[in-house]
Amino acid sequence: MSLKEDKVTGFLGKHPFISTVFAVLVVLIATGMQINSNVAVCVMMVSGYLLITGYVLFLKKTQKLSDDALIVLVFLAGAVLRLGYVLYTDVSTRQNDVGVFEEGIYNIFHSGYIMLVRDTLSVPNFDIRDLGQYYHPPFHYIVCAAFLKIYELFLPKGTHNYEALQALSMLWSQFSLILMYKIVKLTGIKKENRIIAALIVSAFPAFTLLSASINNDGLSVFLYFAAFFFGLKWYKEGGWKNILLSAAATGLGVMTKLSIGMIAFPLGFLFIVKLIKDLAGRSENKAGTKSLLQLVVFGLISVPLGLWYQIRNYILFRVPVTYVLESDNIYQDISRYTPLQRVFGFYTLPIENYYINLGSDGQQDYNIFITQVKTALFGEENYRDDFAMSMTGYALLLALLLLILIALAGLIVMLVRLKKSGSVWENLSMVVLAVTMAVSVTVFSLKYPHICSMNFRYSTPILLSGTVFCCKAGEIKLKGENKELLTKIIKGISIAFFVLAVFFYTILWTYVKGEVVVVDPSW
Repeated sequence: MSLKEDKVTGFLGKHPFISTVFAVLVVLIATGMQINSNVAVCVMMVSGYLLITGYVLFLKKTQKLSDDALIVLVFLAGAVLRLGYVLYTDVSTRQNDVGVFEEGIYNIFHSGYIMLVRDTLSVPNFDIRDLGQYYHPPFHYIVCAAFLKIYELFLPKGTHNYEALQALSMLWSQFSLILMYKIVKLTGIKKENRIIAALIVSAFPAFTLLSASINNDGLSVFLYFAAFFFGLKWYKEGGWKNILLSAAATGLGVMTKLSIGMIAFPLGFLFIVKLIKDLAGRSENKAGTKSLLQLVVFGLISVPLGLWYQIRNYILFRVPVTYVLESDNIYQDISRYTPLQRVFGFYTLPIENYYINLGSDGQQDYNIFITQVKTALFGEENYRDDFAMSMTGYALLLALLLLILIALAGLIVMLVRLKKSGSVWENLSMVVLAVTMAVSVTVFSLKYPHICSMNFRYSTPILLSGTVFCCKAGEIKLKGENKELLTKIIKGISIAFFVLAVFFYTILWTYVKGEVVVVDPSW
């Protein structure tokens, strides 16, 4: 029996970007992206969860709870989580190098960079070496400055609200998750297994943290996924629209953060495959010539758009194009560990210490994989001083480790069944993405031996590949009556991960950190 279509979830599913913009705009107007009462925020979040749960039960009773409707509601619950997180998190909490917003003060952090662009209507016109975050390309700061200029037109003269910038962060986070799900669909994942993807990504902690982050990570990740999504659509469908949008997103992504240039590997892989296919059939419709021309245009748009700021700085000030500011924090220095220790030196994860050690307490994380896992869930924070938070975090970490094992199994299954999948090159592009991101973060971490260099925010796109691999594992069928058993177990672990992530970041506002004892480094 076919299920009836639900109009509410049907609209949200067809117009996710418009719905997100409308919701964030309403919250921005009503709250300025900040509510001073954490209790009120918590009540709002729990009420949202209860309404969504009630609607799920209603749809089930009225026989309208389709797979698509359920996925939309799972994403809606994740959106409620992130909006609540933004409302109880200010621009000075759980940020990375944001600094303090002060009128007329252009500090060396992201806040100072934004203020400089807003006030001078220009990008930095000086040697940016050793000046904090000014080495970053300017697109994020241009967007933030333009947003503040427009937003402040509606505020009383002389007043400012920098919390409003989190409206942009919320949009980039939500847009990224929507694009990830759309990419999962394009890779040929079966409809009944897409719920696994929805459960993994919709409340993934790294994106909850990004939803309130004022630095350039959120926008850069969104543009990475936008570039890949339209590039994948171009591979499957062709068309000038897709290649131009992919080129624009790639160029703007690199103009936001240089590391987004790693998109060249999975995109380039798909582009080369399509070009070879089209050239092989050029005698019929000249598809190869057209594809070649489109790729040339892609390069002519994306390269200068992405690199003009670095090239300008090199010409004017002889700043190396790939210049990165190095940390001088002695607590984060892990240069004494060998590359073998950094890659293969596993220690007590997650039994005793499953939050990141930044060195100030006398302990340091130095293994890249372990630190990636920790920061994917908790950022660079620790929550050891609260029993409920600590135990929930421990369970959340175990759930993620199980999903990682499932993803590895799914990768093997995908490669074994590659020829039968019907989406050979799309699936291989996921492997290329995962490998290049893993290699990128490893090389970056070894080149800049600081704890913060191993943060998951430098390899966030790898979540897309891991999610696809988990969905592939969900397609494994056993023999006999329990052929769906493995699929049900994977879905169960995904549900547990989703619930734990929602619970953890819903109650995070209750956490009170104990006294921090700074230990002089003895290493």
